[in-house]
Amino acid sequence: MIKVKDVIILSLQMLGRADVSAAMEQDTLTDEQSAVINTLVHCYNSVEDELARGYFPVAATQAVSISGGKFYYTALEHTPVKIVAVKYNSKPVKYRLTPQYIATGALSAEIEYLYCPEAKTIEDDGEYDGGTVSGRLLAYGVAAEYCLIQGAAEESACWESKYKLAIDGARRLSPERRYIPPRRWA
Repeated sequence: MIKVKDVIILSLQMLGRADVSAAMEQDTLTDEQSAVINTLVHCYNSVEDELARGYFPVAATQAVSISGGKFYYTALEHTPVKIVAVKYNSKPVKYRLTPQYIATGALSAEIEYLYCPEAKTIEDDGEYDGGTVSGRLLAYGVAAEYCLIQGAAEESACWESKYKLAIDGARRLSPERRYIPPRRWA
């Protein structure tokens, strides 16, 4: 898994803030530098959420016991966005989705679902393993968000362009999502 801290350090280097990354490594952050780090972590969470919702869904499979024909979403490890399949012994079972639970006749099942990542701290691991979604792709998005927050619109547009190109490249190479990027008009 990609570490949030590694993405933040890469973003700081891209933004020309090696002083903050050095202070972070030595654990000698000033209040201003801590504020920069906190803002970058917020940007990381925003970028990871955007990637999970719009480009590279994060999936989980969980074995569950079902009582009374109902399995409540709140019992899943992550908050689901979409239920992909409900299976018993690797075979699909009939189920019905309601706003609060999955209704099925099975007593146990494996639920495959897509979810949005939870907010991370600087010490956490990210949701992506560095395969299709690289640390550099995440860092481009974090740099773009940070510059936008700081009011540097031109610099943000530059990082956003790199971010979008990296997404297009990753989607093109992704085996499960053959993709032709949209045309960009000048």
